[in-house]
Amino acid sequence: MHDLLAGIDDSFFNAVPSPDAPRKRVSSSTNVRLSPARCLYKTPKKNRHAPVTSPLTHRSPLPKDAGDTENLALLLEGAEDWDWTDMEADFMTPKKATPRKQKPEAKHWEPESCARCLVKEVTGNYAQKELLVTVESSGKQRKVVLKDDWAATEIRAGDIVNIIGTFAPNPPSTSTSSPIPTITLTSAAASSLLIHHPDILVTATSLSNTQSCTRRPLLNNLVRSSTDVTPALVWGNILHEVMQSCLQSNEWDEHWMQTKIDAVIRRNLDDLLRLNVDVGQATREVWGRAGGLKTFASRYMSETPKDDATLTNTRSVRGQTSLLAISKLHDIEEDIWSPTYGLKGKIDASVQAAVADVEDATNPFTIAQPKRTTTTHAAPLEIKTGRAVAGMEHRAQTMLYTLLMSERYDMEVPSGLLYYTQSEEVVRVPTARNEVRALMMKRNELAGYMMRRVRQESEPFLPPTIDDVRVCGRCYSVDTCMLYRRAVEEVEDDTSPIADIYSLKTSHLTPEHAAFFKKWESLISMEEQDLVRFKKELWTLRAEERERFGRCFANMRLDESYHPLPALRASLKKEGKIHQHTYRFVKASPNASSGDSLLHGQMNTGDAVTVSVEPDLLAFVRGYILELTPDAVVLGVDHALSAAAVRARRAHLPAGPVVFRIDKDELFGGMGRIRDNLAQLFYADGDARRRELVVDLRAPRFADVPSVPPAVQQVMAHLNTNQQTAMHRVLAAEDYALILGMPGTGKTTVIAALIRALVAMGQRVLLTSYTHSAVDNILMKLKDDVDFGILRLGNVDKVHPEIHQYTLAARKTAYTIEQLENQVMTPPVVATTCLTIDQRHKSPKKAGLETSLFRLLSETHPHAVVDLNEQYRMNEDIMLLSNKLIYGDRLRCGSPEVAKRGLVLPNKDFMKTLHESCTCPRQACWLEHLLDESCKAVFVDTDAMPAPESRVGDLVQNVTEAVLVQQITAALVGGGARAAQIGVLSLYRQQTKLLAHLLRGAPGVEILTADRSQGRDKDAIVVSLVRANADGAIGDLLKDWRRINVSFTRARAKLVVVGSRRTLQGAPLLEEFFKLMDGQGWILTLPPNADGMHESLASVLSGGKKRSAEEEEDVQESGGSSSVKKAKKSGLTEEALANGRLILKDLMNGQ
Repeated sequence: MHDLLAGIDDSFFNAVPSPDAPRKRVSSSTNVRLSPARCLYKTPKKNRHAPVTSPLTHRSPLPKDAGDTENLALLLEGAEDWDWTDMEADFMTPKKATPRKQKPEAKHWEPESCARCLVKEVTGNYAQKELLVTVESSGKQRKVVLKDDWAATEIRAGDIVNIIGTFAPNPPSTSTSSPIPTITLTSAAASSLLIHHPDILVTATSLSNTQSCTRRPLLNNLVRSSTDVTPALVWGNILHEVMQSCLQSNEWDEHWMQTKIDAVIRRNLDDLLRLNVDVGQATREVWGRAGGLKTFASRYMSETPKDDATLTNTRSVRGQTSLLAISKLHDIEEDIWSPTYGLKGKIDASVQAAVADVEDATNPFTIAQPKRTTTTHAAPLEIKTGRAVAGMEHRAQTMLYTLLMSERYDMEVPSGLLYYTQSEEVVRVPTARNEVRALMMKRNELAGYMMRRVRQESEPFLPPTIDDVRVCGRCYSVDTCMLYRRAVEEVEDDTSPIADIYSLKTSHLTPEHAAFFKKWESLISMEEQDLVRFKKELWTLRAEERERFGRCFANMRLDESYHPLPALRASLKKEGKIHQHTYRFVKASPNASSGDSLLHGQMNTGDAVTVSVEPDLLAFVRGYILELTPDAVVLGVDHALSAAAVRARRAHLPAGPVVFRIDKDELFGGMGRIRDNLAQLFYADGDARRRELVVDLRAPRFADVPSVPPAVQQVMAHLNTNQQTAMHRVLAAEDYALILGMPGTGKTTVIAALIRALVAMGQRVLLTSYTHSAVDNILMKLKDDVDFGILRLGNVDKVHPEIHQYTLAARKTAYTIEQLENQVMTPPVVATTCLTIDQRHKSPKKAGLETSLFRLLSETHPHAVVDLNEQYRMNEDIMLLSNKLIYGDRLRCGSPEVAKRGLVLPNKDFMKTLHESCTCPRQACWLEHLLDESCKAVFVDTDAMPAPESRVGDLVQNVTEAVLVQQITAALVGGGARAAQIGVLSLYRQQTKLLAHLLRGAPGVEILTADRSQGRDKDAIVVSLVRANADGAIGDLLKDWRRINVSFTRARAKLVVVGSRRTLQGAPLLEEFFKLMDGQGWILTLPPNADGMHESLASVLSGGKKRSAEEEEDVQESGGSSSVKKAKKSGLTEEALANGRLILKDLMNGQ
């Protein structure tokens, strides 16, 4: 009886009786697998194969008076599959092997169909729900019936769901002539699933950790801590990397592994330093866990299963043995996103597995040659560095990875593999229907809570605590959990089982602390509301559609002939973990029009991207843009990539070139780290001192400093009175000091002097800002004359080339923690970036995120602020603009020389020579007027030309303005100005890309946004304001007075602002600007066709060569009749996206 019941799970005994007629019997040991699904942009294909019939379906009981005919029919059900020759066999003689028959050619595996649907109506109750849905791809209506435990799913009208399975037509009825196709989801359904909010990709790790607590994975998703480094975690990570290297190279001998362990430990010396563990101890710890790797290789690494390659299978029939062979490695750390299942995961190793199931060898009738059935398929191999437990969490994670791999590899993945390094055991994890169904329901629950947070709904976005003293007391997320319970959920608790833990973790918090955390945590969440929307465009919009919005490069081809220059090659050190490989992509169509220029979009150098393979290999690799030109993009990515490997992965697809799409990856890192920084202020063992200063607003303290050391006096000798006062205030500060520096007053100079003074006093200094350029500008001011060490931390690809010498990547490789400690702890100055919310931003409508920390502290404690108002950058004409518009005449020039500064061009004959070959009369030449030394601040009005703005997708640019800026720049260079003296600036990133293309012949000229121009002062600044339209629409960027002020005050001697007065004067600040410029006589109105009067200037920036016809096409008026069609208005523009999203605006402009 035990053998008869083997393989039958609880669903057999719990299944609802079915009224269906008797069906063909199937062996009770048959493993019913869930067929993975594919969700494509097009209408899903119907499954070609007959549906799998579950052997566990109950039949209706026969009536007691049923005749012999019915009983006989039941008895003989499935008789066509019986082996009648067994009755004639000699049972005492072992069976002879039957000759193998030629297997028919296997058909290509087809997944279950997947329909993405919009819920229109929900009816029913807890016992049964009916959903009326509309299929997005076809617009047709369908009905979904939820029964059993599916009925508990909380679904509302307007939600998006994926339905995996086949809709069956309803039988005709009298109520309707065209019945709606319906699918019914029950606990006994073999393969049908409902995925709620599929655009929220829940990680397999988070989902597998919900067994004991649903709240914890949600908190870990919200708050990403960087401090959780434990010995077990470090040893596990190192061993993972070692085994992955062994799999990649198929090298398993002890000498090779010793070499690899040593190399991996060296790459992770920073973790050892944090653990205070030396290399020797780390090596012993890792070797103690790596002893089974060699045995693993000898048993399992082969083409066919060996007799000793036993595979533990908890679902096997008694006596059945499974053997394993791993014949090939597909990838390591494979990152798979599945919008079909609403899941994502990073798989330790993706392998090709051959699994042989061998019948019971102890059976006397089959002992001569047990039946051996071998199946070969791709499988996830999860590496666990602990001892074998095969707990539910590990099984669930591996099972979910089989779903991800089936979709990525387009094949059935019936099981996954768990390898426990310390026990040398490999466990087979079949894709069990009931377990997958339960996991999907739990995934839907998690997604429901996460969507509440995204939508800012009033309902709780966290489930209640489980109130288990043992589990909660040992939970690594208990501090975060209790903080949210106290500050956000406002729970009062002195009676629950965890009341003591709650009090221990939150009793120090006052109502003001709780309110502060709740407010700012909510504001951070507002910033990421659009994250899900922009993520889902990767699978809901075709590449061409997203390209029109500027967030994608469609129809790209891998340039396999490309060899990167040394500056663009990947870093093999740990800090370059994203940039492991460098590739160049070009448009797949060689005859691309000018509208296909890669400069036409929101994507720029430094942006995070995902690379997908058309039509359905989503997010195949991820990385950053290293270099961008009109027809090519160079990426630094995390995985190796080749067209041949992709073709092998998609062998069933028609032959042809491999086409890629490259998508901008909005908010690559999310807000988890920012929330963690906020939460650290409020933990019981958190930063109490800073909580007092920032939240409680305790007044800062200052000590009496009777005198400063001689070394500091020497540093301060060249500073003016205001700057010296600021220095004294900082040196006396015991908590903090605030320096309010107006433009050109020497903030960078003071910061550099402060660093020198503090180092001279034996202090260590952290230099930080929210942009890489701001940090590097100060370091460049220090680098030439410092006698102390500097450590620059951060992504090497984003560090200024002149500062690379201070990065860890530029130093000799450390082989011991003592050497690394010397490299990290010896330099007295450490410089890096941090993302902050500062006072530059336009005030959003939402609850005060515009309040910067500087403003909060300075308004509360004015005595802590020192003003710098003597500026040494701008001449008096340029200073006049900021003084009148912003600072109320508080600024003053630091010296008469600064006040009278002008730009003198040494080549006096340049314009005379130019007019010999142009149509512009010299007596009325607008360009010669701009070059005159007396012209120090001027607005160039383009209204009479005209110079209308145009759009590339949803991005704004102005080609005519760009050409004018190019000519002005060329004239400055021709007149003798050095390229390094000139800066070109625009608030619009699309315009800066167009300008960078036009000015590529003058590589020394910097093209900047307002945010990137911080610290980049130039003798001459040319500003393109871009907006020029009949409606007077100027958007939000030009209403941001801080950005306007930064743009104007970068200039030392000459400021040229180009724009349409008619359009721009609608903004209050710019209206005042025009009144001031009018009063000074500083407005120059350009004549019609001004951009065509000096065509020969193009040769100045192209080495004497005129632009080719192709280059001319690159700058054709994209809003006119010639080139790019205006995209339909859809989605958010870059400017609209940033509006009210202050942290996102920093990410888009500052980084």
